[in-house]
Amino acid sequence: MTTSGRTVLVLYGSETGNAQDMAEELGKICQRLHFASRVEELDNVDLSELLQHLFVLFVVSTTGQGDMPHNSLLFWKKLLRKKLPPGCLAEMKYSCVGLGDSTYLKFNWAARKLIRRLDQLGASTFIEPCEADEQFPEGIDGSFVRWADDLRKHLLEHHPDPKGRDPIPEDEMLPPKWSLAPAINQAKPATSHTNGDTKTQSSPPLTQLHIPKGLHATLIENKRLTPEKHWQDVRLVSFDIPNADKPLQVNPGDCLTIYPKNFPSDVQRVITLMEWDAIADQPLDLSLCSLPPTLYTTPHSTIRDILLHSIDINAVPRRSFLKNLSYFSSDQDHKERLLEFTMTEYLDEYFDYATRSRRTIIEVLEEFHSVRVPPSRILDVFPLIRGRDFSIANGGHTLHPSPSTTRIQLLIALVKYRTILRKPREGLCSRYITHLPPRTTLTVTLKPVLSPIHGALNAKRPLVAMATGTGVAPVRSLIHERMTHDSPAPMILFFGNRNKDADNFFAREWADIAAKANLTVFTAFSRDQREKIYVQDLIRKEARLLEGLIPQNAIFAVCGGSSKMADACKYAVFDPYVEGGDAEERKKVLESITWWQEIW
Repeated sequence: MTTSGRTVLVLYGSETGNAQDMAEELGKICQRLHFASRVEELDNVDLSELLQHLFVLFVVSTTGQGDMPHNSLLFWKKLLRKKLPPGCLAEMKYSCVGLGDSTYLKFNWAARKLIRRLDQLGASTFIEPCEADEQFPEGIDGSFVRWADDLRKHLLEHHPDPKGRDPIPEDEMLPPKWSLAPAINQAKPATSHTNGDTKTQSSPPLTQLHIPKGLHATLIENKRLTPEKHWQDVRLVSFDIPNADKPLQVNPGDCLTIYPKNFPSDVQRVITLMEWDAIADQPLDLSLCSLPPTLYTTPHSTIRDILLHSIDINAVPRRSFLKNLSYFSSDQDHKERLLEFTMTEYLDEYFDYATRSRRTIIEVLEEFHSVRVPPSRILDVFPLIRGRDFSIANGGHTLHPSPSTTRIQLLIALVKYRTILRKPREGLCSRYITHLPPRTTLTVTLKPVLSPIHGALNAKRPLVAMATGTGVAPVRSLIHERMTHDSPAPMILFFGNRNKDADNFFAREWADIAAKANLTVFTAFSRDQREKIYVQDLIRKEARLLEGLIPQNAIFAVCGGSSKMADACKYAVFDPYVEGGDAEERKKVLESITWWQEIW
């Protein structure tokens, strides 16, 4: 093994950014202990690099049906190569943080699979791995923060600094990973008012950015399905994507990723708060800078452009963001309070302040008004906007209305609510979609399903789908696809929502399909009668029907926006089945069941 002294490699597999943020935090912990740390996504490293460091830390989330995240699939494929000798990683020391949700049957499987494979190749852990659970009272932060504290203590005890230096204090700022300083130092005053005019725009900009594997999607329809007076605005949004040499391959379970933008008025609030007006509209030569790989912007952007297109100023602040702000506060009380939110003993206060109340970054900047982040540190302090994934809601013949285009439909519930602070909230992407003019062309990407349940062979298996609200979108896509195969097996849909007259999505379509194929639909509308009726109540009523389908290798798919709903559906299927016969034997049957879950 050729280790480079006190070097640490921190690798992450992330879908929503949680694993990446925690990996960056671990990298900084190591930096403060005078290790040289490098943080990378898993697909950016070769297996040989695992042996070139004192130890390796993994932070891996589980996605889909116990799958590795998309940005770690290449690494995972390399790790599974049969030609790898059993002891090839014998000198590697590592540990792992798994991020998961215990409402899924395959809880934290990605981390568990990774650990099992590394052990097979001879690697060994130097500190017990951590399994964080989204369902814990403090979310995944609770487990992670305490594990990170244990890691710090272990490193201090077993790997003290050979030069005898004390750890870098938490209130001392580390050098930036990303900096716009070279571009800002070379910036020239703006010669036109084009950028300045964006201050008064009421809608987000429509500039096309270069996004790897990006597709140009033109908005064809943005149709509201719920009545105007209904509490929730649900849209059927249709895009046309030009076909290249062949039609775009889209399968049930695939997602379309939309990259939203901020509103100019919000951007101006941040510019004013941070006192960036003098620099905000000066063109920058970003070729002079080292930039995050997921920063999608134009080469000669301005600070305002970067804020409009790339910085998530409406995100709920992570602990790492609050710590970064503390370094730029001129008020000692503000500085101490921001640092408190990042400490283990004050984790519950952070949860109440940020997560529970859904505070936004803009609101934090307004509250801690002494903070002035230098414009050069924007990319080092503020989070980037991540694309929002939406399950594709159509399939089969509806995907290709013409040889030249692929039509993709999304069922989107616009996010509008009030927090415990009684402040109205609107999701960034919801707001963006609401204001898109017809015929707008966006750059989107296609995210393929990792655990498919479609295809000719699966169409021969019975389907039991359980969906609430917009969770019916991937189910609709799957039903469409099954209809393209000869004699698909029986399909049962349990669909739940609030009101039959307001949000019984695709009711007429289900009736048309039932007339052509073996589709049975059971509906539950919880607010249409005094006693609330939910999807799980219908499932229990049909326990005998489902008992007959389980031995037929049925596919069970549960989709919706609530982990409680997913759990309730699981118990409604499993409990009656186990109680209906030899319990031990039936539990073994359920262990091999296809239970496909998509909860958001």
